[in-house]
Amino acid sequence: MPHTTPSAQDASLPYPYQPPSHPLSASAFGPVFKAMAWFILLALMAWCWRLNIDWRSAQGTWLAVVWAMLAFMVWHIQRSRIVLDHLAIEQSWMWRRRVTLAELAYLKIMRIRGLEHLVAPRIYVRNLGGKFTFFYCHDRAMLEEFTRIAQALRQHEQRV
Repeated sequence: MPHTTPSAQDASLPYPYQPPSHPLSASAFGPVFKAMAWFILLALMAWCWRLNIDWRSAQGTWLAVVWAMLAFMVWHIQRSRIVLDHLAIEQSWMWRRRVTLAELAYLKIMRIRGLEHLVAPRIYVRNLGGKFTFFYCHDRAMLEEFTRIAQALRQHEQRV
């Protein structure tokens, strides 16, 4: 993986990590997970339709609202992307998550080996202020880059 020469931003990182030369971007969730989310949403819609509910009643309204909220989540699962550049880790979701590399204090990759196609690996990070944030990442190349960041943070912690 190509890396840049240290710039002013890279030199300001308190741990020995060299960011990638070009921003890395990938889908947060894998195709199997996305397909399952859409299947569940559409199957739920078919099941609700077969209930013969009066959609103008309070019960029908609540059911429609719940289904719309689920559809909103599935839409964001479909579109969610994670980006790692020389400044920060950022993920698009229902809201944007962003942690700058200079503020990273801790990073851990949580995954279920063998089931990564179903359960997207999570990257848990803590900033210097103690705030925890998590990101989803399905891409192997990006997971390797996050592993490098975690190793650099551990090396820095051992030196301090």
